[in-house]
Amino acid sequence: MPNRKKKIHKIGLVDADLLCNGTRHPNLALLKIAGYFRDNGFKRNNEDMELECESTYELLTNDCNFEKLQSFDYIYVSCVFTFTRDNPPALLSYLMCDKKLKKRVVMGGTGSYANLSVEDGFIEKRAADMENLEKDKYLQSLPHNGINMRTQMPDYHLYDDFVGVMEMTRKSKNYYKDYKKYSIGFLTRGCFRRCPFCVNKMEHITLPYSKLDDFLDNEKDENTGKLKRPYIYLWDDNFLASRYWKELLLALINTGRPFQFRQGLDERILAQSKHGEEMAKMLASSNYHGDFIFAFDNWFDRKLIVRALKIWKFHCPKRETKFYLFCGFKQTLNDDKSFQQDIARIFMRIKILMNYGCLGYIMRHEDYKSSPMPNIYIQIARWCNQPGFYRNLSFWQYCYKNQTYWEEHRLGIKHDRLKTYEEFLDDFKNGYYSDKKICRTLQTVHDFLEQHKEHKDLFLSFFNLSFREMIEPSLWERNN
Repeated sequence: MPNRKKKIHKIGLVDADLLCNGTRHPNLALLKIAGYFRDNGFKRNNEDMELECESTYELLTNDCNFEKLQSFDYIYVSCVFTFTRDNPPALLSYLMCDKKLKKRVVMGGTGSYANLSVEDGFIEKRAADMENLEKDKYLQSLPHNGINMRTQMPDYHLYDDFVGVMEMTRKSKNYYKDYKKYSIGFLTRGCFRRCPFCVNKMEHITLPYSKLDDFLDNEKDENTGKLKRPYIYLWDDNFLASRYWKELLLALINTGRPFQFRQGLDERILAQSKHGEEMAKMLASSNYHGDFIFAFDNWFDRKLIVRALKIWKFHCPKRETKFYLFCGFKQTLNDDKSFQQDIARIFMRIKILMNYGCLGYIMRHEDYKSSPMPNIYIQIARWCNQPGFYRNLSFWQYCYKNQTYWEEHRLGIKHDRLKTYEEFLDDFKNGYYSDKKICRTLQTVHDFLEQHKEHKDLFLSFFNLSFREMIEPSLWERNN
């Protein structure tokens, strides 16, 4: 029989969010797709080989020209964030619109549907996206007979070339540590909370997903013999809500590797579960990597949060604990009452966190851009999300310090102390700023207070909250 010529395929992989200024972590779906091609004998295009006789897969970045795109047999695009689809970069726009490429492009990811309502087809879009790759005809045609996203081992080297180039342009190599130092995956999927802003808003339960061995990388450095990826991070939606939380947590602990839940943990469960004390004790004594991160998304959960904080801080009084503070959701230009409430509730939550010695981290929904004053959210985030500012300066002091820094470095005017808002207002009325620029940070907070004079005293009390003055250890200490 005559020899049949081996069919060569060229596959492009596109991290859509990477094209749009990027993120600090790799796209897990792409890592798994790349792993599937690797397991089917495909070679990464940067490996030492004869490209013309091997099927290849390649991460495409913004330096890929439109002509090169036409050379790929299939292109798989993953988009996690909605802002990428809302303002697509040129390469992504071309992939989405070019008629010649359309039949060869497979596009998915939460970024394509996360903001849809149920009426607009969210349920159908999510269901289709979750099954898209397993049903892909080309992936099913390969020897491994289709990808299983639960069990597929990622190809952690997919971004190597990109990271190598980018590290030469950045001062800190740690910026890309997520691409180089971590095994990444889900142990569980789903959540019962049904938060309206979340991609799990139609879920009812947390279920097992992957096993740890499905994504735990054991590759070692040839020179040192040490693990190349000594850390683990997990994208679980609500790990503590799983009925298997204990055995999964023990499995993580038994690896001996530092681990972290990147989406945070649901602290309310410590107060709601009969195992809350045990959960807190196990987590606090584990080899956890970095800050413990929980979420305080809703002011109306404050009673549960406080009950949980009393448990958590008793078992973990010294380790840094941070809470995501969700805000900006469903803001509109003409609803000033909702806007004021949203800003107030940010600080009301911060006050509780300060009482318990915890950090906050502002997470803005993109609706904040439609609020009456979007920049106030930006300034609060710049203060709150930097622990050095949050611990040592009130929000007002942070805003005023921006002004003094500008005056000192641009005008040579030194200030020996930070003035109160009342002292600033006196300077403002007396013409001190008539020949000086007021920095945007200070101007924003001044405008906000002037536009909401009826609640100025309340907001000033929030803006003057001091972390060092607010901590009250007696709130979580117990009498033995």
